[in-house]
This record gives sequence, structure tokens and C-alpha cells, in this order.
Amino acid sequence: MDNEPVKEESAEKPDTPRIEDRKRLFQGKKNYALYGVIAVLVVLMGIGFFTGTFTGKAVSEGSVKLEFYVMSQCYYGTQVEDAIAPVLKKLGDSVDFSIDFIGNANRDGTFDSLKGQSEVDENIRQLCAMKLSPKKYMDFIVCQNKDIRNAAANAESCAKEAGIDADALKACFEGDEGKQLLTKSFAKANAARAQGSPTIKLNGADYNSGRATTDFLRALCQNLKGHPECSEMPECTADAECTSQPDKEGRCVSEKCEYNDPVQFEVVVVNDAKCATCDPAAALQTTRTFFKGANIRTVDISSDEGKKLVSDLGLKFVPSYLFSEEVTTTSTWNNPQMARLQNAFEKKGDWYKLLDEAVGASHWIDEKARNEQLKSMGITLGDNKPTLNLFVMSQCPYGVMAEQALWPVIELLGDKLDFQLDFIVSENAGGTFNSLHGQPETDENIRQLCARKLDDEKYLDYIACQNEDYKNVGTNWEKCAVRAGIDKTTLKTCSEGAEGKALLSASAKKAAMFGASGSPTIVIDGESYNGVRTPAAFQAAICSMFETAPAECGTVLASVAGTAALAAGGCGA
Repeated sequence: MDNEPVKEESAEKPDTPRIEDRKRLFQGKKNYALYGVIAVLVVLMGIGFFTGTFTGKAVSEGSVKLEFYVMSQCYYGTQVEDAIAPVLKKLGDSVDFSIDFIGNANRDGTFDSLKGQSEVDENIRQLCAMKLSPKKYMDFIVCQNKDIRNAAANAESCAKEAGIDADALKACFEGDEGKQLLTKSFAKANAARAQGSPTIKLNGADYNSGRATTDFLRALCQNLKGHPECSEMPECTADAECTSQPDKEGRCVSEKCEYNDPVQFEVVVVNDAKCATCDPAAALQTTRTFFKGANIRTVDISSDEGKKLVSDLGLKFVPSYLFSEEVTTTSTWNNPQMARLQNAFEKKGDWYKLLDEAVGASHWIDEKARNEQLKSMGITLGDNKPTLNLFVMSQCPYGVMAEQALWPVIELLGDKLDFQLDFIVSENAGGTFNSLHGQPETDENIRQLCARKLDDEKYLDYIACQNEDYKNVGTNWEKCAVRAGIDKTTLKTCSEGAEGKALLSASAKKAAMFGASGSPTIVIDGESYNGVRTPAAFQAAICSMFETAPAECGTVLASVAGTAALAAGGCGA
């Protein structure tokens, strides 16, 4: 998903920590599985880094299993469906293909999906089409994808276009059969731990390669040697596809793979053995994949060598990854397709160091400096009152769901918890703002801040009311103000005047200070929270931050319907 960049302004005194340092404190806690910068680069450039690295085996000789887990009205999900459709026509029964949907089946027989009831309905229609016509349902889905927002109105015409009995489709959709199909489909997606749309598996292994039609065809043909539709496929179209000799560097030259011995160089990982969260395994796996000649060793900050590296290079966070100068002579470093890879590094003395934000390095080497930094950001440790910072976009469904799961915890702990809500927007020079979901979201951000200023006890009731129909906040705000007991005239005056803009400006600067770019960003006493978004999980995380936990921490909180469907993911970064 795209997001407007958050602009930063720094009027810091020379002796105060830089905003960039403050941001790293939280950015690094996001469990980056790969170099953040490099992974984005690979996706943007379409290199297909993972092509050819699947570990799954074919179901049987001459066949391949491909699974899609999507949300039927998700743009990215419809993209891959449209891309795979012509491939399935080419390869026919050689592909064991399935589509299942991501969402949640509630105990009362209702369903939750990211985009609401319209998406639930379309999930059911597509499952019914699969049941009625295993050979033609993709034609129905592709037809629906042309105007997925109006899927209900187009269902009959798309069924006819695909050659599916429209009356039978309607009967399945409106009856118990459709609900049973969706229950099973949601269960299958949950069992596969599919949370993002699309989640793709090839022969049981995660598929993270290109999503164009040719990308899918190439990946499937690797498992279908001898298939007539695969005979004309070139051996490669990018260097990353040349992986058959894993100890050598592969390059794609004229659609043929060439292999050479890799350049040898040193990688020193500066780490802290006492840090339980400083696991370099993922970053090192990526390093070995990009750089075959990397000779890796670890140095602890308590050792003489470690202390010298920290002092000489001015290291602030661990793990720090230092590459010797020979890295600049490798084919990966000098590959024109990977030119932006160099942006993930900074020169430090004789070393090339991976940027902290690229690998999620966030554990402060100097604990005193960390505590001082937190204090400058309004977080006091050791006061037996955890600070919960929540950064959202008011019309982001992931943020709304996180709020719904947090409200019971905030209500339970009351003034034993310091709760702070702020918004992710970018501020323009002329005093205007840009928000991911447009001006209505900016307006609602301001209204919620004004509601808090007017009544810091009732504003959560106002937000909870708006969240019931967060896509139509502009028409519901007066009703929600009345329900919450907030004077709507005063709220309007604040939100439409200079006061509201000043509140949002301060909120945006705070979000930038914390490095919050994705909604929701959740920080508990200076630690970024990335766990399950349920009341019980939030309660456990917050209660673990008390020096002496209050009695409320022993209260068992009920689940909130629908939050399991959005246990991960966000709007923005």
C-alpha cells in the first residue's frame, strides 16, 4: 500500500538527540525479515529475487500445486488472479490450483472481512462459482475483477459470460451452502497462516517472486519440465533466476545462466550477547543470498575488538553489519539492476555498514542514552505507569480494528495507563495536510484530536462511534458527538479553525518523531508492539511493563468480534 511521506522539521538544539535517532528506536522493532531497503528495492525493480528458490516438491511428476489466499475486493488480490488466469489456460490440469479467502467466521454465523459485507458476499459468490463450475470459475472471477466494487450488480452478467448457471449461483449464494463454503475457506486460510492478500504458496512453500503472467508461467514451468507450453521458456531473464550452482554467482547473459567464483570478503556482525531480540539470522541469510563470498563472523560489544569498533565507528545500535571494502568489487554490488542496493549502506571508516533502519537495528549500545532519549519523547521508565502510544490513520481499517481491540484494555486500566493517540499525516508548507485516505481522513483526524481536547474522558466514546462506520465519518460525526456527550458546535468550531490544524500539526510531528508511517503503529513504554491484536494480547503486553502489576492485569478480557481477521497488516509502510 502507498503512503504519503511524513515530512520532518528539526529545530533541535545541538545537544539533543536527532529525530533520525529517535525514529530508529522504534523502526527497528518491526521484525524485518530481510533488509528493509533491499527487499523494497527488489520488489520495485521486478528482479524476482526469490525465483527458483522454492523448497517444495511437485505433488507428482508433471504436476504442481499453487494456492492463492486473497480478499476478493483487494486490489493486489485481483491483480494476481488476473495474472494467473491465462497461465492456467495454458497449463491446464498440470496445475492443482485453489483460491481461498482471508477473513473470520464468527460463532453467531456472521463473517468478517477487511472490506466489510460486500467483500464477504463476493467471497461466497466466487466459492459458489468454483463449486458449480471447476473449469469456468476463473472466467467468472476475471469478469468480476473488471469492476470488483460493483460485484453484486455484475454477478449475473459475469456468470452468463463465464457459462455458469446464474440461477444456481444465486441459490448457492443465498442459501446455507455458500456460508458453509466460506466457513471452510476461511478455516483453510487461517490454517495456512495467510494474513496478507495475496498470500501465495507453490508446492507448499511461500512464493515471493514476481506476480506478472510471465513470472507465474516461469515458476510453474520449473516444476513441469517437458510440458509443451514450457518448452520455449528461456533459461533466465534476470540474474536472480540463476541459482542451480548455489556456491557460485550466477548471471543471466542472453537468456542463459553463467556462473563464476564469488569475490571473497569479510562481514563483521557487532552484536550484544545479552540482547534477547538481536537475532541476526534473517539479515545474514539475505547477505549469503546476495553475496556468495561473504565470510561472516560475530564480535560482541563487550570484547576489546567490539569496544574499539563501537568507539572508532560511532556505532549506536546493534546488530551492526560491517562489510569490508572488497564488497564493492562483487558482481552484485556492480550489477546495474542492483544499483540502488548501495543506498542501503553507509561508509564508516574502512567499512561499509548497512543502515540501521534497513535491517531493523534498534538495541541501544548505551542504555543510559536510550533512557534519556525515551524521556525526551515523553516516556518515563520506572514510574509503574506504562505509556501506550498509538499512531493511526482514522480511516484505516487496520487502525480501526486495533483501536477496537485496545478499548477494553484502556477502559480496564484507566489512569494506571498513560494512553496517547496520534495521527499519521504529512504537513505541507502552506498549513495543509495529506493523508493516505484523502481529505475526509484529515478532517476526521482533526475532529478526534479536538474531541480529546474538549473532553479527555468522552473522546474515546466518540471515536468508537465513528469506527462503527469509519468510511462515512464526514456524515456521522455530529451524531457521534451527541452520543458521546460532546458539544457538536464547539467540536465544529475547533475542527474547522486554526486550533484543530495546530493540534494535527503537533500530532504529525510526534508521529514523525516516533518514525510512525504505518497504521497502526503501537509502542508500549518505548517498545514497538508487533504481536497479535486482541484485547488479551494487548493486556498481557502492557501489563508486562508494570514494575508492580495492578489487580486489573488478572482480569480475563473477552475477545472482540472480527479482530482476528486483521491480526496483522496495516495502511502505509
